Amino acid sequence: MINKGSMRKYLNAAKLAALMLLLLPVARADDGGISFGGNPHLLKGHATVAMKNEVVKMDVGEKTIKVDCNFVFHNSGPTCTVRVGFPDEGTGAAEPYQGDPVPKNPKATFITYDSWVDGKKVKTELVPTNDRSLYWHAKTVTFKANSDCVIRDVYTLPPGAQVTNENGLYQQTSYVLHTGASWHGPIGRAEIIVNFAPNLVSKPMVARFLYNTLPSDMKWSTLPPLTILYEGLSQPKVEKNTLHFIRTNFKPTKQDDIHLYYGYKKLTNMP
Repeated sequence: MINKGSMRKYLNAAKLAALMLLLLPVARADDGGISFGGNPHLLKGHATVAMKNEVVKMDVGEKTIKVDCNFVFHNSGPTCTVRVGFPDEGTGAAEPYQGDPVPKNPKATFITYDSWVDGKKVKTELVPTNDRSLYWHAKTVTFKANSDCVIRDVYTLPPGAQVTNENGLYQQTSYVLHTGASWHGPIGRAEIIVNFAPNLVSKPMVARFLYNTLPSDMKWSTLPPLTILYEGLSQPKVEKNTLHFIRTNFKPTKQDDIHLYYGYKKLTNMP
């Protein structure tokens, strides 16, 4: 016979498991997960193609995040054809096929993905890597001599989630910039605009840099309401429900990747 105390703990654990199934992109062995994309990576190419400018708009909703990326490249040399990959990565519970064989026709973490080159929609293929968490949406692009080329990538994905040490839960998302270091020279200008849906942000936001700690170890209960913890690129400008990151003339590293942690909620009825 199960006593009332044991039954209460069992029911509370079951509630937490059900909550994680709703919030996480995929229910797997890990208790938290995140999927993300980022700058195109030069898989095979030429040393004269540079990324002049990028403008990325992230619309963060309760269940879906839409990311619209516009890149302007310039080829300072002769016409060349290169293979370009757009990263599709999932870690933790969001890692694709965690512990299972990768099928012949895999699907990574994005819900949708579309790409255009100079205004024309192009076909892409999903290419696995030796890192089981990382896939490339690959396409072949011809860069004309001494000319600009505009590439647009649009994708949607679910937000990630993680439980804190205080029996709370926050959501998380990221945008990778370091893959842009594969192009010739520095990135001329990067602008990342993150819009949070009004139902997620009803009061002015507070953006705080996450320094030398894990977001799951933060004392979220002591932070002001609607605090967003961030890592990466630069200190953002905060306007109502929008974060605005800008940086110029830089060669990105992993330290520049943008990571956002937000939407903290206290879990109730925990043991």
